[in-house]
Amino acid sequence: MLHTPGLLALFVAKLLSTFGSWLTLLALPWFVLVTTGSPVKMSAVLAAEFLGVATLGLPSGKVVARLGVRRTMLICDAARVPLMALIPLLHQTGWLSLPALLAVSFSLGAFTAPYVSSQRLILADLLGPTRGTDEKLLARANSLIDGATRIAALAGPALGGLLIALLGPAQVLWIDAGTYLVSFVILAAFVRPPATVEAGTDRESSRASHEQAATFAGLRHALRHRALRLFVLALTLVTISVPAIFICLPVLVMDDLGGDPRTLGLLIAANGAGLAIGSLVAVTGLGRMNNTALTGGAMLQCAPLWLLLVDQTFIMASGLFLVGLATPLLAATINTRVTLRTPAPIRPHVMTAVTTTENLGAFVGYTAAGPALQLSGLRTVFAAIATLAALGAITFAMALRADHSRPAVPSQRPREPKQHRHTPAIHEPAAGTECNP
Repeated sequence: MLHTPGLLALFVAKLLSTFGSWLTLLALPWFVLVTTGSPVKMSAVLAAEFLGVATLGLPSGKVVARLGVRRTMLICDAARVPLMALIPLLHQTGWLSLPALLAVSFSLGAFTAPYVSSQRLILADLLGPTRGTDEKLLARANSLIDGATRIAALAGPALGGLLIALLGPAQVLWIDAGTYLVSFVILAAFVRPPATVEAGTDRESSRASHEQAATFAGLRHALRHRALRLFVLALTLVTISVPAIFICLPVLVMDDLGGDPRTLGLLIAANGAGLAIGSLVAVTGLGRMNNTALTGGAMLQCAPLWLLLVDQTFIMASGLFLVGLATPLLAATINTRVTLRTPAPIRPHVMTAVTTTENLGAFVGYTAAGPALQLSGLRTVFAAIATLAALGAITFAMALRADHSRPAVPSQRPREPKQHRHTPAIHEPAAGTECNP
C-alpha cells in the first residue's frame, strides 16, 4: 500500500499537521485556564471551533464537490496557517482577548469539515477505480492514514507538556501554524490522485447526480440508510464523550494531581500510545476481522473509561491507553463503510454531513463539560462520559448487524470539470479531535 502514489506523502502530511494540532489541544485550554481560571471559558474556546464546523459543515459539501478533494485540502491548509499564527501574535502584542480567541477558533472550525471529509474521500481516488472499491483494502488505507493521527497523539501530548512548561502555551501555538504550512507543501508537491473515470449512466448514478446540488443530500442519504444512520449515531455519542475527557483532564491535573502540565501530557500520551498501537493492529489485521471482533473492539473502547473514576494517575493512564487501543479499528470501519455505502456523486455531501455531525457532538461535549464540572464535579462527569461511550458501543454493534451482507454501492466518480483537471490543487491539514480529536 505504501507504493501507492501519494499515499505515503498523505501519511507524512497528516502526521506533521496532527502533531501540531495535539500541541494546540494541550496548549490552548491550558493557556485559557491559567490566564482566566475558568473551566467555562476554557470549554467555550474549544467549543467555538466545533461550532464553526457545525454551522458551515453541511454547506461545505458543495465546495468539496465543486473544487475536488485535493484542491479543498490545500485551501484549508493554506488558510489555517495565518489563523493559527494569529493567536500567539495577538498575545505578543497584548491585543489577545476572549472574543478574539473565540473568533479565531470559530474560523479554524470553518475549514475543518471540508478538510477532514476530503482527506477521507481522497483515499479511494489514490487507490484507483478498482482498488478503491475493495472494502478490505480501503479499510487498511483508512487505518494507515488514521495511524498518522494516532502516532502524533503519542508524541504530541508528551512533547507538548514539556514545551508548555519550557516555553509557555502561547509560544507552542507557533509550532502548530508551521505544521499546517509544511502539510500544504507536501500535499501540493506529492499528493496527486490519478485522473478519474467518467461515471456510468446506471440508475443509481443518475439519481445521485441529480441530488448532488442539494445541500442536505448527504444527510438525507445517511438517514435513509439504516446502517449508516446507526454508524453516525454511534459516532455522535462517542464524540460527545471524548472531548469532555480533554476538558476534564486539565482540571483534574490542576486541582488533584499537582498542577504540572507534564502530568497532563503523560495522561494524554497514554491514550496516544494506545492509538498508535491500535493503528498498527488496524492496518495489518482489520481486513481479517469479522463483526464479532469489531463488536469486541467497541466494548474495549468504552469499558476502560470507568477507570477514570479511580483517582490514581497510573490507573487512569491505563484506562486511556485501552480506550485508544480500540479507537482506530472503529474509526476506519465507519469511514470505509460510509464511503462504500454511498454513491460516488454525493460522497462529498455524505462525508461532510458525517463530519459535521461528528463535530456537532464534539461541540456539545466541549460546551457541556465546563458547566457540568462546576455543577457536579469530576466524578459525576467522568461517569456520564463512560455511560455515553457505552451507548455508542452498543449502537456501533447494532450498525454492524444492520450492515451485514449489504452490498457496497458502485464507486465510480463523475469526471471533474476540465478546468480543475490539470491545475495544481490545494490540499489538507490535520485536525485535533478526531478527537479529531
